[in-house]
Amino acid sequence: MSEGFVPLDRFLRPSPPPQLPSSVVAPAETVVPEELETTLRAARRFHAAMSDALDAAVPSLLRAIANDVLGRELRLEPADMTRIVASALDRAAGEHAVAIRVHPSDHGAVASLGITTIADAALTAGDYRIELRSGTIESSLQLRLETVLAAHAP
Repeated sequence: MSEGFVPLDRFLRPSPPPQLPSSVVAPAETVVPEELETTLRAARRFHAAMSDALDAAVPSLLRAIANDVLGRELRLEPADMTRIVASALDRAAGEHAVAIRVHPSDHGAVASLGITTIADAALTAGDYRIELRSGTIESSLQLRLETVLAAHAP
């Protein structure tokens, strides 16, 4: 750094009051030049605006990053649809499952659960729909991701 360069954080930090000899009485109020006061106000407004913008952007950035990471992980290791659907069936233990609908790529994994399995191209890989006598249990990969993100939101 050059000798004349002053980092912004040091420039914006108030300087300590000068040490006056004990015989001199310090003025009651320190006078700050108007230009410096204007600059400090502008810096504070900029800092507040950046903070607000960051607060507004973090949720969407977090979702975008989570989607990217999840997509990469699923390319490396597909979702364990057998375990995911079996867990949903366990939660609905009192209901009678009639059929399970999954994306065609997940059909083989879920067929081992012993319930009629239907390959449904309208579903996305990782999504499922369990048809019960009394209704339907449906979950998408996106919904499960949103649930995880909501559980860990600040």
